[in-house]
Amino acid sequence: MGFIIVFVDLVLYVFLAFQLLNYEDSYNKSKGAFYSLSSMTDTEKLSYIGFKIWIVLNFALILYLASRLIKIAHEELGPPKE
Repeated sequence: MGFIIVFVDLVLYVFLAFQLLNYEDSYNKSKGAFYSLSSMTDTEKLSYIGFKIWIVLNFALILYLASRLIKIAHEELGPPKE
């Protein structure tokens, strides 16, 4: 099950990255500064915002998993001895 979750995560991450590459290829200087929302189409805006949100969600998930692992280790090993 974990493999499937990681695989779907990576597929979505790569998909959003390729959408942003499309923006870089079709960027038009006359529409605004590079990577400004004013220079993007609606699809490119969704991809850009989705990419940023996906990074934050992945970071939050990593922090959550780390805290769970620490909690499990603390329960099994007991509190630290002084």
